[in-house]
Amino acid sequence: MRVSYLNGVCVRYDAISKSILDEAGWLIEEGGNELRLFAYSCDYESLPFIQVRDLTDVVLDRHFQTSDLVVFHFGVHYPLFDLLPVVPVTAKSLVVFHNVTPKRFLSVECHETIDRSYRQISNIVFADHVACDSLTNLQVLRDGGIQTPATVLPLAVHQDQQPPESKPSFVDGFIRITFIGRFVRSKGPLELLEALRRVLDRDRFLRARVDLIGNSSFSDSQLLEEVRDALASLDRSFGGRVRTSIHCNAAEEVKHRVLLDADLFVLPTYHEGFCVPILEALACGCQVVAFENSNTPVVSGNLARLTPTGDVDALAQAVAEAVEEVKSPQWRGSNGRNYRWYTQRARQHVERYSPESTRRRFLIFIGELTGSRVHVRT
Repeated sequence: MRVSYLNGVCVRYDAISKSILDEAGWLIEEGGNELRLFAYSCDYESLPFIQVRDLTDVVLDRHFQTSDLVVFHFGVHYPLFDLLPVVPVTAKSLVVFHNVTPKRFLSVECHETIDRSYRQISNIVFADHVACDSLTNLQVLRDGGIQTPATVLPLAVHQDQQPPESKPSFVDGFIRITFIGRFVRSKGPLELLEALRRVLDRDRFLRARVDLIGNSSFSDSQLLEEVRDALASLDRSFGGRVRTSIHCNAAEEVKHRVLLDADLFVLPTYHEGFCVPILEALACGCQVVAFENSNTPVVSGNLARLTPTGDVDALAQAVAEAVEEVKSPQWRGSNGRNYRWYTQRARQHVERYSPESTRRRFLIFIGELTGSRVHVRT
């Protein structure tokens, strides 16, 4: 089968790019599939990549014109998505929809791009099928009047490491709190830091280490400076009781190491189409605190403390409660609702999103969509 993938970019530290890397890799591994990625840039040498400078670079390409399947990923406006109506009639067309962050959660500078993105969503009516990361994303399409046949296909979570037998805080007393996400207002990094300030004010004995991880290339530069200022203020206010670090464009190994050490993962997000970091945190044995909206209730699997969106007081209270639990003798003990009990439940939930399970669902779906024989290894 000849397959064409289209997206603006396929780069490191980007969730949509990771999804493309997974899907394309699975199709290539199966054998018998000839695949090309058409994009403006690509960081991955493992992907057969054709760099695009103009739409005609795709339209006139023989591989594209003779494809059996053309896959578009969509999460924000990009010119190549306007090629959906001109997919060859002999090919099946699939859109993988990752949702679009509403502009009310982003800086004014982003509003024009978001408006263009929502207008471009209408192209999906030309697709044969749309795959959504979650029911939340599917509902966005239906609410927008898009009735294209759809299937929900969750993303894969790559977290092969088992949670540690215990956390470093069990020994040194420093509660580790981690945030992973773009430094934009919709992810709530400033709300996290304000909530933590309130917790430290109330609990004079709390010692905490705070690690914030995010992709600076896809972040709001002004907000990133505000985050740096807020971290510096915490350092000044609480001296040796708090240690703060910010990791921009951290390698996967760094992110996983921080999560494996962390006691709490806090994400005061205002909007999520899926949210892989919550699952990664659960897999590493972190307690999770987040705002309750969009896909956070589903992806956290009743394992998180979810608070009303935007309520920093409630967020601070939830963080304080989680801190008290992970400091308690029961949590660190050998019986009852302890750390080991929690990690077992968390791993069972995360297993539903394992690369093996996700790969199998995806390949079966592609076989049904294209009418091709796709061998699925067991």
